[in-house]
Amino acid sequence: MKRVWSALLALVMALSLAACGGTSTGGGGTGADEENGGTEVRVLSFGHAQSDTHLFNDTVLKFKDLLEEKSGGAMSVDVFANGTLGNEREMAESLQIGTLDMCISAVATLSGFDSNLDVFNFPYLFESSEHAYKVLMGDLGYELFKPLEESNGIKYLGQVDLGFRSMTNNERPIYTPNDCKGLRMRTMESSICVESLSALGIDAVSMSFGELFTALQTGAVDGQENPISVIYSSRFYEVQKYLSMTEHLYPVSPILMSMQTWNSLSEEEQGWVSEAMAEALDWSWEESATQIDTMKQELADNGMEINEVDKAPFIKATQVVYENYQDQYGELIARIQAEA
Repeated sequence: MKRVWSALLALVMALSLAACGGTSTGGGGTGADEENGGTEVRVLSFGHAQSDTHLFNDTVLKFKDLLEEKSGGAMSVDVFANGTLGNEREMAESLQIGTLDMCISAVATLSGFDSNLDVFNFPYLFESSEHAYKVLMGDLGYELFKPLEESNGIKYLGQVDLGFRSMTNNERPIYTPNDCKGLRMRTMESSICVESLSALGIDAVSMSFGELFTALQTGAVDGQENPISVIYSSRFYEVQKYLSMTEHLYPVSPILMSMQTWNSLSEEEQGWVSEAMAEALDWSWEESATQIDTMKQELADNGMEINEVDKAPFIKATQVVYENYQDQYGELIARIQAEA
């Protein structure tokens, strides 16, 4: 099945690139650029599952501009938004086999490659975005993602900040854990995410992001939980009435590169990629805070009823999840929380 998917992915990429006159292929393509004097240009394919108005896409485009600038036009990026190249799991698998160069994938997806990464899915693990930055963009974050590189051929390049995940639904505003009871809500494909919502009395349903809008529209689920940026860019305000700022989970969304691609780059090219990505992520973290405030107001203007939440009862209600996984994740949790 994986071979079939790889062949289909390669075909989709080839057709997409041919349609737009591109020169890249998965695994770090090259092609002659007429505007660059006919010299070879190394073009990296970069996929993500969000819309082309999402911060993911803005960050990738920033990276593209910086990479072209630093390389003097010798390197560029082809961006594939909206899950064009598959869902996040499929794109991560494509990195492994070298048919895709780069992607952004939720850590809940990556826990299937390395179960230790599921530690990032515990509720209220991070106290603030600053705490998350310190961990994910510091030594500890790179250490925790290192096994993904060593065992799965996927390199961690850093984290895009999206702010915290909060809950939306069509039934009622959520002020206390008691308001959660009986709601059928979509969450990520992670047992810890499911158990965290279940601890609040929610009927938690795992499904891929691509199925979510239709599920909300048809009433297959009552609600979902995502960062403000996703709620806005995915137009969930068209199918959801209430937004409750539970801010129960910080969504770890790493930028990843195929090690096959990385190892095929020269030392100079690796330097351009690393520098461009570092600067793009610095820009992204600053941009995120501004966008969240603006988007929150836009959601209200589009009819969503937004309420703040006292998080203390939610933190208390979800402590059982920490207790259930103490033996497996207790040490890692303690190291992450010590960085606050």
